[in-house]
Amino acid sequence: MALVHPPGLTRFRTHDLPGSRRLTGWEEHNARALVGLRVTTDRPFNGTEVNLTLPRLQVARVSGSPHAVERDVRQIAEHPADGVVVYFSIAGESRFEHRGGRELVVPGQALVLDGDQPFRREFSDGLTELVLKAPRRGPVRPQVFSFRDNAHAHALVSALSGALRGPADWDGLEHTATDLLDTLLGARTPTADLAAAHAFIAAHLHEPELCALRIAAAIGYSERHLSRLFAKSGQSVPQAILNARLDAARLVLAEPISLAEVAARHGFVSQAHFSRTYRARFGVTPRQDRAALRS
Repeated sequence: MALVHPPGLTRFRTHDLPGSRRLTGWEEHNARALVGLRVTTDRPFNGTEVNLTLPRLQVARVSGSPHAVERDVRQIAEHPADGVVVYFSIAGESRFEHRGGRELVVPGQALVLDGDQPFRREFSDGLTELVLKAPRRGPVRPQVFSFRDNAHAHALVSALSGALRGPADWDGLEHTATDLLDTLLGARTPTADLAAAHAFIAAHLHEPELCALRIAAAIGYSERHLSRLFAKSGQSVPQAILNARLDAARLVLAEPISLAEVAARHGFVSQAHFSRTYRARFGVTPRQDRAALRS
């Protein structure tokens, strides 16, 4: 049963179906929402999927108990994908078989493939993964890579995860995700590089030594090129770091931790520096904002 969660998210759970219908229901749902697959398992199956369908992209967070899936010539003929599919492994190893060989995909790695080429995947311990399906713009060969060590892939995972949590700028997400995917497939764009830089900043806010040099190295830029990229977006790299720290700190002000701890968690060198820059940005001190939030 697919439950609608505005604006546009759906959740499908095999738990809502009779036991005899769970595998068939899972296959039917995936054929509609992502990619048509044949599912096999030697034990009772449970799966949950949160889906987001945009004009050009299909996004999902998939969790399931141990099973195997296969996309053969019959599935391809009956349910053509007409696109590239990326699986980002969050939990559970999988064995991936294709015409070119076999691969082991572990948590923290991504698998890119042509959705209209045969493959088989086996999840002996179950899985949790993010899935992205997008239009295919050229030949795609299967590849496995780490998304934790790749700034652009990490930015794509962050964007997709955020979108699946609730309301978002769907048009902006589609544009950014498409550019990030193109970069991973070899066609780099400034939009993708800027998104990767912002994602790197968000992941390293707690580090006081975060600077333009480290961000540039992470996305493969020179420091000067990075500065020009941010300048075109309307702010400097130091401003972007500071604003990201302040925005993140503001979100936790209501938590029962000291302001000194809030400052330290977000990379500020002192509580005084945190308070001074907070007031300059928001017009009130962190203490005043905290009191208002708790009143």
